[in-house]
Amino acid sequence: MEFLIDLIGSIFPYIRAVIIAIIPLGFLIFIHELGHFWAAKRCGIKVNTFSIGFGPKIFGFQRGETAYKVSLLPFGGYVQMEGENPSEQTGAPGEFASASIGNRAFVVAAGPVVNLLFGILVYWVVFATGLNTHASRLIGGLTGMPLGEKEDIQIGWVADDGAGAASGLMPGDTLISVNGDPIRHWSIFQTRVLTSAGKDLELVVERDGAPLTLSIKPDAIPSVRGDMGEIRVSSGSETIVHQLTADSPADEAGIQTGDLIVSINGENIHNVPYFGYGVWHSSADWIDEKYKALHKQINENRDALMIGVRRADETLTLEMPVEWRVIASVQDDSIAEAAGIQTGDVLATINGEPIDATTLYAQLSTTANRPIEIGLIRDGNPKTVTLSNETESSETDSDAVLFGLMWQTTLSGMQLAPKTAPLPEYGLVDGFGKGLEATWLTFTAVGRTLQQLIGGEVSPKHLAGPIGIANATSNMFNRLGLSSLVFFIGFISINLCIVNLLPIPIADGGQLLFFAVERIRGKPMPRKAQEIVQQVTIVLLIAFFLYVTWFDGMSLIYDLRN
Repeated sequence: MEFLIDLIGSIFPYIRAVIIAIIPLGFLIFIHELGHFWAAKRCGIKVNTFSIGFGPKIFGFQRGETAYKVSLLPFGGYVQMEGENPSEQTGAPGEFASASIGNRAFVVAAGPVVNLLFGILVYWVVFATGLNTHASRLIGGLTGMPLGEKEDIQIGWVADDGAGAASGLMPGDTLISVNGDPIRHWSIFQTRVLTSAGKDLELVVERDGAPLTLSIKPDAIPSVRGDMGEIRVSSGSETIVHQLTADSPADEAGIQTGDLIVSINGENIHNVPYFGYGVWHSSADWIDEKYKALHKQINENRDALMIGVRRADETLTLEMPVEWRVIASVQDDSIAEAAGIQTGDVLATINGEPIDATTLYAQLSTTANRPIEIGLIRDGNPKTVTLSNETESSETDSDAVLFGLMWQTTLSGMQLAPKTAPLPEYGLVDGFGKGLEATWLTFTAVGRTLQQLIGGEVSPKHLAGPIGIANATSNMFNRLGLSSLVFFIGFISINLCIVNLLPIPIADGGQLLFFAVERIRGKPMPRKAQEIVQQVTIVLLIAFFLYVTWFDGMSLIYDLRN
């Protein structure tokens, strides 16, 4: 019985994730089909079936001339109208084909229009009810919309052995465009690199106030979706003093909270210096190696560290000694929390020896099988706790996060953070305007992706089908919160509108194209031609669906394993 309970407990998070993903996707499909259904009824067309999902019926009921049902496969749905299939047309009143061209076009367009209107409504709600940091980043990443003060997209760290360095990219370069497309957000540039493995990109940057054109070819990195592009550069950010410890070396040197840190020992910095838990982890990457090199450089000038500071219009160079403090960050329900360590505690000693952030992870790893004595300083008072694997813990503990304990360091009393612009606030009126702007940018972003697909610049392997969208929806809810999830649902709704309006014979846009041809010819396309086109299109779409779903599934399996 205990095994069964543990099994159910381990499976439940995935069941919950599936439910969280299916509900909004099912709703978007429902309102799309509801648009078709409502328009058909308005035009006097007989509706035989209204189905949410495809495949075998789970449950349903009959009301009037229409059978309503929910089917097994939730990623889809349909409204089946009398005489909609060319092979079933008799010319009788009430058939779809018997309605006027205008009425048929109205019925077909109603589904995508409902998705569009719902997307606009969702965007309006998100802007009008207030943005948070996660939502603003998501909006910028999906649409390229600048929010708040316009910020330059700078390059931060550049790996010495990466494609970025080989092309001539340098820290501090400001990104302007890639292959002629403006770069309004770091994630847009990142996606373009990711989908361009081994392909030449023309990159325009600004350096020292002048434009510079570079040719860059991302390295091809194997993945479950095929080769992914990588250039090994990070996004840059300005660094501010987020918090300052009173009477610390930085405080005594004249540093103030809010100061902009522009250089350390005469070298400009374009990333926030970070020397916490992840840098010294066994899985540290090339970016962490850059932080390690900066940490070493700082320690070479322990008695007289030179800090370049910008304060308003004033630029200062201040001198201070180096003093490191290790600040704890504790996971909920972890061994570290059970032992009495709290987030914000200063970690002073380990087994009686002074703590060094550069070796702390290794020390915890090598002593993980026996009790560890940690000396703390909390509110100026010393305290000693003991970490032990015998202390009750939860699933938050893992080999990657030993004892549920992570840490950050302060440099001479400074806690550094990226400079961020204040989030804008919108009312009902200007929130609606921003929603319309975001809708237009969504259309342009999707259109640009379709153009790149047709031109062969982007592989369909990078597209997401129902499984990929469901996985992204679940992750959105778990990691970024409700506001981000709501915006993402609106984004998917507008995507459904766009995809359905493509001139593909089986899609709504394809039917509208047939109606336009009928208007021009003065008569419908021959029934046999319609049937052949639809059958061929169905086969191709099923093949395409299976192709995308295969890579979605492989990616999902990879995520679950890791």
